[in-house]
Amino acid sequence: MMMTLRDKVPSNDVPTREEALSHLLQSIALEEEALSRLLNAEADKALAFVGKNLDFPNTPSNDEIITFNRTVISILDSVLMAEWLLLKKLDAAIHMYPVALKSNFEMEESNFGDELDDDFTIDY
Repeated sequence: MMMTLRDKVPSNDVPTREEALSHLLQSIALEEEALSRLLNAEADKALAFVGKNLDFPNTPSNDEIITFNRTVISILDSVLMAEWLLLKKLDAAIHMYPVALKSNFEMEESNFGDELDDDFTIDY
């Protein structure tokens, strides 16, 4: 006999589809907030490095400037990848959202697509 997730986990611990979607959206928002804080910290670090008057108060060497630039690029690349993954999560959540609001029965009974013109065709 094959066990399902519901057999392994008590029913009160398994979130509903709407709760799971809500948790997913909350996690995306929290990660966006964390990334924004990281970017603000990097901006503050860059401002301290170049100085408020863009005069490089610590007089770094050319090698130190290049190293700093590489570090900034690396962090921005990581943030960009994280943002792309968040976008994909959000896109998946958006596609799940209408389905989460209606039961399968309501989806079958709905008149979705009836508002299209009768002469609407799709050419392949």
